[in-house]
Amino acid sequence: MAAIQPQDRVLEVAVGTGAALLEILKRVDKANVVYGVDLSPRMLTKARRTVAIADFTNVDLRQADARSLPFDDNSFDVLFNIYMLDLIPLGDMPGVLGEFRRVLKAGGRLALVNMSKDHRITVWERLYRRTPARLVPYLYGGCRPVLMAEHARQAGFRDVRREFIKNIIPSEVVVGRK
Repeated sequence: MAAIQPQDRVLEVAVGTGAALLEILKRVDKANVVYGVDLSPRMLTKARRTVAIADFTNVDLRQADARSLPFDDNSFDVLFNIYMLDLIPLGDMPGVLGEFRRVLKAGGRLALVNMSKDHRITVWERLYRRTPARLVPYLYGGCRPVLMAEHARQAGFRDVRREFIKNIIPSEVVVGRK
């Protein structure tokens, strides 16, 4: 749904182990550098290992916080983010999405994948809400379902679309344009 093209300049925020990064690297020209950031140095080490084993060298991985990305305004054609927004506090969403919008070029594409729901309160969400905040990271990894389409619209993205994927861990894909 991100419609990544060979010439696109792509940023993945929260690269984790690098699994999605590999898929991005397969879609861009080998002379085109793909950028990735993660808050965790351990995840960056894993991502570096993943791309090295797959023999990709056109990647620039950096430690960074999604609330303050180390890139100039209007730098990327595509910003990809997978399973991060379901971890952060709802109050941080406007700042993070604003940062995503800032680094995208005019007309640039946003692609988000999150743990989600089909607009009803889920059993998972009920448990999350009843669990003391100090235990949430240990019991759930901090995850809870989010609905990001409206947040993306409020952050100024246009042509926002959402696709719900019902699975063991229900998810959504949200795409939009700057």
